[in-house]
Amino acid sequence: TTYCSAACQTQHWKEGGHKDLCKRIKRGGGAEQYHADKKYKEAVDEAIEECAEATKGQTCYICRDEKSTEGLVRGCACHTTEGFAHLSCLVREAQVVGEDEMRQHDRLKLWAKWAECGLCQQRYHGAVACAMA
Repeated sequence: TTYCSAACQTQHWKEGGHKDLCKRIKRGGGAEQYHADKKYKEAVDEAIEECAEATKGQTCYICRDEKSTEGLVRGCACHTTEGFAHLSCLVREAQVVGEDEMRQHDRLKLWAKWAECGLCQQRYHGAVACAMA
């Protein structure tokens, strides 16, 4: 943060919680990473909340972990039980596919897994699309 004066900086540090925020930012890998992680967590929480009713009693088609406490999402056009997944599983799957596409130098497919379901090939929509973006 750039301050207009030393007095402004002192006021912000005393009243604005700047010292605490700076410690969190430092632990989070810098300001950009801290804020990106914070926005991602908000998007994940929103997607899980939005999908909570529709995913009740379902199992993640990727990890098949029935005991996980992580909420499931469904943001595609799948009409089977296969469309339910943990957002973290979708992200990891997209990362792995992206790494494979990078090795194969296929830039057209590189980002596809972040935007569309691997089962029905339809684009994610709603809060799930936002969380995967």
